[in-house]
Amino acid sequence: MDPDVPDGLYMVVGGRSGTTLRPDPFSLVITERADTSELSLEEADIVRICGRPISPAELGARLNIPLGAVTILLADLLDRGHITLRAAGALGPLETSVPPADDRRLLEKLRVGLINLSV
Repeated sequence: MDPDVPDGLYMVVGGRSGTTLRPDPFSLVITERADTSELSLEEADIVRICGRPISPAELGARLNIPLGAVTILLADLLDRGHITLRAAGALGPLETSVPPADDRRLLEKLRVGLINLSV
């Protein structure tokens, strides 16, 4: 790899390494505004794919982009009104940032879910 050429993933996220957006793993991304004229190729792909509700993890898998990078792109699209995040099965928008105290509760839900899978 040429050291003078930036890494592709670095270019996709514009050099950023994080965001305050913390989507629930079960949340769904839905397109709200389909105009992609001012979006990057990856952002336009996300808007196109999210015409039908899809989870952030599945988006990453379909686009072959790590979930952290997908979350950064989702934060940008959310700020510009292109997408909405919704809790799975919910009618309203999802709260887009999870306080650190809620991370433990989420991990507990995941733990219980995994235990129940083995039954």
